[in-house]
Amino acid sequence: MRRLSFFLLLSAFQAGIMAETVDFVELAGKAFPADGSINREYGDQLYAELYKLPEWHFLMTPASIRRKQPSVQVIDGKGWLLVFTDTGLLRKYAEQNKNLDAKGNALFVSMAPDKALQFLKQYEKSPIGGVRFNEGADHGWFSPVRNLFIFPDYLKKKGLL
Repeated sequence: MRRLSFFLLLSAFQAGIMAETVDFVELAGKAFPADGSINREYGDQLYAELYKLPEWHFLMTPASIRRKQPSVQVIDGKGWLLVFTDTGLLRKYAEQNKNLDAKGNALFVSMAPDKALQFLKQYEKSPIGGVRFNEGADHGWFSPVRNLFIFPDYLKKKGLL
């Protein structure tokens, strides 16, 4: 039993290390350079790594917790769901934008990518702009909700998932 526990712990540790090796902010900067172009190779890698994450972290606020829904933030006149690839980036955004609870905690709900897609189905035809990933980071990015359902099959055909 100890060997199995050690193996599971080691596997979890290695998976954690692997998840940490992807710098989503840097990769997004390569995929979507400041000149407005799109580097498809880096973009494909960015989305492939996004779908490989164990969890996506949706920003919550005290008001959205009462509604039991992630927060929809208005940015540039449109509503967006904010999703973060790690809780450190989420906390930084929450602190900068005063989206904390009374105790100073950043609020969020985490979902595996497949569960996140099930949740996002309700927004597929809504008027929200979509999902903004790592908002507030040097290189965040966005996607219309409908595209998030298309990417996995596209990435599988390319052998990236």
